[in-house]
Amino acid sequence: MSISFLGVYHMSMVETISRKKWNSFAIFLILDVVQIAFVSLLVLNESTPLIVSIDPGGSDPFTTVFQFIGIAVAQAVMIYLVAMSMLRKEGMVELYPKFDASTKWECQHSQDNLVKWTQELAEKSGVSVDKVFIMRSPLPNAFTFSLPLIGTVIVVHTNLLDVLSQSEVMSVIAHELGHVKNTDSLISILVRMPAFFVDLIYLYVYVRLGLGVANSLLVDFDLFLAVIRLGVLIAFFIASRMIMSWSITFAQRASREAELLADLHAAEVLGAETTINALIRLGQRAEAVTALVSEIRWLESLNPERMNPLTNAEINQMILSYPLDAIDETNAKQMAPWVFLSTRLTNMRDVYGVELSDQQIEDAVVPAAQNLLTRRKKETQDESSTEPKNLIVDWRKVDYDGDRRLSTEELVDLLAMLRQNPSKMMFDSEVGRNLLMIGHPDFRRRVISLADAFNL
Repeated sequence: MSISFLGVYHMSMVETISRKKWNSFAIFLILDVVQIAFVSLLVLNESTPLIVSIDPGGSDPFTTVFQFIGIAVAQAVMIYLVAMSMLRKEGMVELYPKFDASTKWECQHSQDNLVKWTQELAEKSGVSVDKVFIMRSPLPNAFTFSLPLIGTVIVVHTNLLDVLSQSEVMSVIAHELGHVKNTDSLISILVRMPAFFVDLIYLYVYVRLGLGVANSLLVDFDLFLAVIRLGVLIAFFIASRMIMSWSITFAQRASREAELLADLHAAEVLGAETTINALIRLGQRAEAVTALVSEIRWLESLNPERMNPLTNAEINQMILSYPLDAIDETNAKQMAPWVFLSTRLTNMRDVYGVELSDQQIEDAVVPAAQNLLTRRKKETQDESSTEPKNLIVDWRKVDYDGDRRLSTEELVDLLAMLRQNPSKMMFDSEVGRNLLMIGHPDFRRRVISLADAFNL
């Protein structure tokens, strides 16, 4: 395929995905406008049997408009407060335009390089970046948002720097800059505001109908009327949830298409192979962490009284105890008992003053962890006999040199496997999930889309 034809095909794919994104976003807005118009016509009157009715002549559209504007403004203020508090939260370090040189830096890529890469990529992308932050997190991620007065902000998680090479980190930054270029931050804000308003109205109607049912039973002692009102409540609840579900479905579809467009932008700047390898390593790291957390939850469940349930802070601490560049879920499962027990014993020492040395903790944990692994192995063998198998395409089967990154030839073999098995995912954590109700496309679709766009 000639370069010119490839370029035309790539642009055609970008236009197709962009059209799908905007169409989905438009349908979402139409559905919410319809819902707003619907709720503006609702009349609630406890003196009537059904309580709720539609009365075009009895509604006040001006009140509805003012309510919508008021809630939208409150939502906008909330977004700003959340954004500002997030940038000030513990673990967030500003890299640009201000950087505290006394900050302890433990990442493999320097602060100067991260800022330099971001600025260079922003220039190539035709956008500007006002602030760059790094966030201490055991999960590999990055995000961006653009708000008037705050500006365009890029946030990179520290674990991203543990897992990815320089070119792969730059690919992720380019992906976030693609979101900036495509005004996805503005879309996400607009998506939230109408839905928030409509949901508040629905909640208000649910409460009024529920009070009407209670009033029929406890005040009027009219069982028949209570049953009728309960039926209205159930019918209204189901209908409103269905409409909200359709609305959310189109909003999430727009979000998924936005992610694909950002992937394509990253591939345009850094190359498709680099972008695909970054995606695979991020997905595999998430797979390992998911396996680790699943095992930690199982270990917690062994306590029959659940007197001291794990907090999110403890789980994060346990993930941080796991090697931050590890991407093997089998290894994560094997290390889970050690991470769980050593973290709990260390906390007992540090928080409660229990006299335990590092060696004593290790001596206590090693045999216990081995016993737990044996117990877990027996349980999973019993469970695996009834579970469907072979639901994923394992990218490691084509990593012939074992370097955990795929060359051009290895990528070609992976793509052949994916195309021959259209029903299989790339990671176990994606199997069985309702992929239509999440904002990110599955890794299989992301890899295939990049391959199709760049003729791999």
